[in-house]
Amino acid sequence: MKSEFLHKENTGRLIIIFAGWSTAPDFYRHISLPGWDLLVVHDYSDLDFDKSVMDGYHTVALFAWSLGVFAASMVIPADKLALAVAINGTESPVDDEFGIPVNIFNGTAQTLNARNLAKFRRRMFGTSSADRALALAGAPMALVRTSMALAEAKDDIDHLRSQLEFIAHIAKRNSKDYDINSSRHSAKSSPNGNINWNRVYISEKDQIFPPKSQRKAWERHPSNPEIVALNEPHYVDLNRIIKSALPAKESVGKLFHKALSTYDNQAIAQRTIAEHLTDFPGGVPLSPKKVLEIGPGSGVFTKLFAKRFHPERMDFVELYPLPAFDIAAEENYFVADAEDWVAQEALANPGAYDAIVSASALQWFANPDSFFRNVAKLLCPGGFILCSTFVPGNLKEMESVNPYGLIYRPIDEMERIVRKYFMFSKLEEEELIVGFDSPQQTLRHLKETGVGGGISTGRTPRQLLSSTPLALTYRPLYIYAVTSPLPKDNPSQNNLSTQKLPSPPQPKL
Repeated sequence: MKSEFLHKENTGRLIIIFAGWSTAPDFYRHISLPGWDLLVVHDYSDLDFDKSVMDGYHTVALFAWSLGVFAASMVIPADKLALAVAINGTESPVDDEFGIPVNIFNGTAQTLNARNLAKFRRRMFGTSSADRALALAGAPMALVRTSMALAEAKDDIDHLRSQLEFIAHIAKRNSKDYDINSSRHSAKSSPNGNINWNRVYISEKDQIFPPKSQRKAWERHPSNPEIVALNEPHYVDLNRIIKSALPAKESVGKLFHKALSTYDNQAIAQRTIAEHLTDFPGGVPLSPKKVLEIGPGSGVFTKLFAKRFHPERMDFVELYPLPAFDIAAEENYFVADAEDWVAQEALANPGAYDAIVSASALQWFANPDSFFRNVAKLLCPGGFILCSTFVPGNLKEMESVNPYGLIYRPIDEMERIVRKYFMFSKLEEEELIVGFDSPQQTLRHLKETGVGGGISTGRTPRQLLSSTPLALTYRPLYIYAVTSPLPKDNPSQNNLSTQKLPSPPQPKL
């Protein structure tokens, strides 16, 4: 394998792209994300990957495309990843049931020449050469650049063939190691493997990896990833996928800041979530004096929390300037990326807060494990975190409008994370359905609450209205966790359990 940094500023956050076969780093040079370094791994003629490239990064996000999915599964240590996304590939690339049929894969290798490689690439883009030329005339610049990178590539046919032969050899060797009683698709011989894939994209027009085989493989995968169908060919714009999975905090901040004046009127579900979160600790007596709130926004939850718990000091971290809330004797405001701010404060001022709270903000964080670890350090002994985020299925009605949505973490993953750093925890998920009278009202709600995201749907206004639903499903997850055993004179708190609680009834709003 070969690796090349396309962007490297030692940001602490790293995106790794495992490339599709026959594509070099130039194919991905148009991809960039502020605040992230970018590494491209390619040339699968061996399994030599220098894992030290991940050293020094607190957050690593993996995006693997095509044969890159298999390559990543063989060499990436699963515990190094904060996020993993697979696009049009499986961990069994040469397989009649879970990948590319064996005869087709081997036949491609055996007959590979310049003409057949060009044919493969046309199928990768899903068009004939003539159609593709016409399509590129009005295509997005990302597609034009990637197409030009392929056209200008100096292909070594023999080397490309040797990569296919190597992959086929490894896949055949692995097939002998499969346990008939376990998931067959997993690369058993890999010393790493067991990647917890968060999301998988499957293109229904894929002419390289059969979509049915992909779906069959991922539906049996132990990580149980979210599967998203795309109306695309084998090639998918990775830049769009990356920016939807890792939205730039600056863009997110602008969206919510713009929606501040309209948020309270439209935040129907958000207000219900804030009220439930305030009551979530139940009858447990709490009296935090020094409190940090992350992402207070317009203050819907802030005011409810202060009314119940009466903190003496409130610190706020938000992506944009806020007016004073005037709910505590002392208030401090910080404009910053909360993930970075909490990490820095955990080092500089451990044990500084009695409580850290946040309503409907954590879903924007790239590395929840790192965040909760730092929160535990920033809290004093017996301190608690009270927060809400969202789980998969949130805003599910919008998937048909924009499949490139935010990636939500399931409750079992969040539960594992919280248990690592807190002595007591309580997690509960809920479902809220908000109805609207027209598609225009639905879109207005998304815009005026800022939750619609900044990714373009690529549709005309008429197409957008025709596919916009009249109801939206919110799936909040509530989390209450304490850093250490509580005093014996608080038996009600000692009854807290780390077991998953039954979901409450599903009210319609």
